[in-house]
Amino acid sequence: MSQQRVAVVTGATSGIGRAITGRLVQEGMGVVAAGRRAGRLGELAEELAGQPGAVLPLAGEMTQPGHTEELLAAAEREWGAASVFVASAGRGLPGTVLGSDAAQWRELLEVNYLAVLHQLRACAAVFTKQAEADGGSQVRDIVVIGSTVGRQVSAANPVYGSTKFAVHSLVEALRQEVCALNIRVTLIEPGFVRSGFQEAAGYDTAWFEGVAAASGPLLVPEDVAEVVQFVLDRPKHVHLDDIRLRPTRQKA
Repeated sequence: MSQQRVAVVTGATSGIGRAITGRLVQEGMGVVAAGRRAGRLGELAEELAGQPGAVLPLAGEMTQPGHTEELLAAAEREWGAASVFVASAGRGLPGTVLGSDAAQWRELLEVNYLAVLHQLRACAAVFTKQAEADGGSQVRDIVVIGSTVGRQVSAANPVYGSTKFAVHSLVEALRQEVCALNIRVTLIEPGFVRSGFQEAAGYDTAWFEGVAAASGPLLVPEDVAEVVQFVLDRPKHVHLDDIRLRPTRQKA
């Protein structure tokens, strides 16, 4: 493991985060797989046993202060300093400005915005310290999973979309702040992805199947994971900083 990169992936219990973890482990990385459900993380570690890389499952809440630092410290104890951090944890919220459940707004903002802001700050601080020590000789990557609704306003899903708009601006601002140290901060903006995300957030199943019929075949988490791997594999002087991927038939 000493010659391979080390990564932290949040939201690894399901969907895109789980697929990214699997892809990186298959490529030989040591990955701290973070999420709220310890049982699901344990299952993932068992599933990936025998791959070229390795998984260290670590359950916790991304909204808790200091959790990002704990994940990075765990990676360093296990394999050495991480040079990849993927922020994939997040949740959805169906409904319009008038129709969404106002009782869930605060949690949505805490999970999708404030927790990500803390992750970016904590990870960038650690990576900056490391880069200053080695003169930026090693490339380091922070990858954030955004959404196409964080770029194109959706009247049908605006509260969730507004959190992604906010995160997208943070990603670009941080990119500008740390790029001189060869720290690449990348935004990935998927369109419709068929995963457990919609069901967990309470989106209407019939509506989603209508979307799939009109715009499908939809993306699957492995499509996003493949793009993340491609970004990480670019030479140190090349940065694909903002990538949108949609089902070919998705219009907006």
